[in-house]
Amino acid sequence: MKPNPNVRGSGMTTYQIRNAPKRAVFIWVNSDLSYPKTIARKENREDLRIVSPSWLSEQTWRGLELSGVIVDHAAWLNDEQYTALENLRTRIFA
Repeated sequence: MKPNPNVRGSGMTTYQIRNAPKRAVFIWVNSDLSYPKTIARKENREDLRIVSPSWLSEQTWRGLELSGVIVDHAAWLNDEQYTALENLRTRIFA
C-alpha cells in the first residue's frame, strides 16, 4: 500500500527511494542529506544520487543524461529551481 504523502512519518520518502529508477537523482528537502542517504543504504539503493534543491540552481546537471529524477514529497522548490527541474526532466532517458 502506498503511504499517505500528507502524513509525516508515513514512510513516503522510503517509498519514493525504494521505487525510484536505477541511478536516478533524488532531490531532498534541504542540504542535510544524512536522512535520505541512511534510507537509501537501508533500502540497498546506493545507486541513487541524493542532492539538495540547490543542485537544481547550480545547474551542474547540464550535459548529464539521467534515468530519472525524484523530488521528495515534502520538498518546496522556488521558481528558479522549479524551472530548472522542468528543463532537467527533458534529459531523462530510460
